[in-house]
Amino acid sequence: MASRELIQQLLPTCQRCRRLRRKCDTQLPDCRLCQKAGAECTLFDHALQQSLPRAYVQSLITRLEHLKAVKDTLDASPHNGIPQSSPLLSKESTSPTVSIHRPLPSLDIVRAEAHHSFDKHFPISSSPDRSRFFGSSSVFTLSVEVLHHASMKGIISSDYEPPLPVPDDLQQESEQHLSYDSYGLPDAVRFHCKVFFASSNILYGVVDESIAASDVGTYFALRGQGLLSSSLHGPNAHAYFRISMMCAIACATRARYRPQLIAESMSYYRDALPCVEEVTSEVGPASLQALLLLTIFCLFFPRKGDIWKVLDYACRLTVELGYHTETDGSDVIEDDAQKKLRRSTFWGLYAIERITGQLFGRGSDLPESIITTEYPSVLTTTSGVDQEALQPMSIAHHYRLVYLRSELFKALYLPAVPPSYDWGWYKERTATLRDWRNDLDVTEDLAGVATITCDVGYNSTMCFIFQPVMLKAVKATESLDTRALKDVQAVPQDNYHSAIALIQTYEKVVRAPEESALGIYPMTFLSAHYIYLAGLTLMAHALLALDGRLDILKRMEVLDISLGETEQCEKLDHSGLWEASNSCLVLLQWCTERWPGMEGMRDIYMRLSGRIMPEMARQGLL
Repeated sequence: MASRELIQQLLPTCQRCRRLRRKCDTQLPDCRLCQKAGAECTLFDHALQQSLPRAYVQSLITRLEHLKAVKDTLDASPHNGIPQSSPLLSKESTSPTVSIHRPLPSLDIVRAEAHHSFDKHFPISSSPDRSRFFGSSSVFTLSVEVLHHASMKGIISSDYEPPLPVPDDLQQESEQHLSYDSYGLPDAVRFHCKVFFASSNILYGVVDESIAASDVGTYFALRGQGLLSSSLHGPNAHAYFRISMMCAIACATRARYRPQLIAESMSYYRDALPCVEEVTSEVGPASLQALLLLTIFCLFFPRKGDIWKVLDYACRLTVELGYHTETDGSDVIEDDAQKKLRRSTFWGLYAIERITGQLFGRGSDLPESIITTEYPSVLTTTSGVDQEALQPMSIAHHYRLVYLRSELFKALYLPAVPPSYDWGWYKERTATLRDWRNDLDVTEDLAGVATITCDVGYNSTMCFIFQPVMLKAVKATESLDTRALKDVQAVPQDNYHSAIALIQTYEKVVRAPEESALGIYPMTFLSAHYIYLAGLTLMAHALLALDGRLDILKRMEVLDISLGETEQCEKLDHSGLWEASNSCLVLLQWCTERWPGMEGMRDIYMRLSGRIMPEMARQGLL
């Protein structure tokens, strides 16, 4: 691979220096002249025929360096190609979006200072020469380490024979026979649009509600004419596609109460599908909107499209349209409604792209260094605000959390050599997260899709920030060799409490009445992964409690860094673990019924909790 310095020398002069006829030093992320002027440094890519921020090029180089480090992990290991010692990990299990097969061994990158890499490579059964990469931020890496620890300790047997993976052609989402009682009828379509705007559109801000009425009129007119959707062009195609996809997403949202709506959702989706090429063929806001609607639909039905490709196209398009930056000082004139839609569209895409990537350990296509777009609204106070008005402000507040989480991801998971931070670093970061959380102090009567998303975001981020610590602790305690404990003496308890709170939040959502504000909360496959993450975090803590060699730190908010580590430890109360574990299993069973492929994740958790929880009770730890 060419060096970063050589790549910088090969970069063309930026557009601003070319326009001013000045000599450009081609530095990254901005040339010196653009940095001094406070202007965005862009270059023209002749292959793509579009302008790109130079910072975007820097992010691609950073990702390339990271992938090279991952490749070196495989090439440099003396154990390359040898299965891990635990027979348990040579079996197969499945997930909502991927099939997890036998992982390659955990390998050490040969560097000046050797270290253990928790990144995993899972071979693809249909393509023996290929593997699927999951970074250490993925819950699947935690699954591997927890299973290996439990197997090495004899808590679970290593001769487990899980069911064979279901063939791809049988893993499609179940589709019931469609009842034509309401499909396509005016009242039903209007109701679906209302649900969409109160749920998914609150979270991702894709569609301007003010144009929905005219779109609905166009939709009914086109259906009344009996035209094939494949024959539509221009604004008619966009209007028909928008309404069809909004109805498909709304039906998927309500399907957790009415399973028959899955078939209706698929019918609306099939109506929209012939328009995809037409509505995504041009470089414009409408095309970006169409890509985001497809992305949201894939969150409900991950096997109906390649979400990574759609996100990649959407990220490129949003940069090309300039959605990542404010338009002040440019020739673009926007009214307040257009500004709000542009900002909510960008941050909605940003949230999906970041969270999905982090859950699978993938890097980002939108570097923070190029983002100057303001949030769609600002949360100043919750007093005197009703439930409906609070939701758009709360989701803008959630976008701030996603940004903070992305910074944590870069610090914890992107470096080729895993960093080791002291407890002061964690205390400072968790304090920032708590400050964010305290800004959104709402009562139960104000709860809605956005406030619940904030709850989920905060508690999952607490699990996320401490996952590297838990991976090291679980790995270090899997054997009786005390030398492995030299780098890990204590573990935090903040993620334990957050995992329980995360399970309780989803239990509240799933049990909420259909007519309630939480009855339209979009339960997507991201929700399934969060539930599994919470459960595995609890199982990791339980295994460490059974081992008993590591201390438990006090909560970060009361931790005094000036004192010794032994003075900052306390006994962790596991009294709520049994109930939380049972609730997690119920939720995973619910996810299994909703998404094919979740059986593997459910079975892993059921097998772990079925052996670990009784052992915790026998030792008097509950």
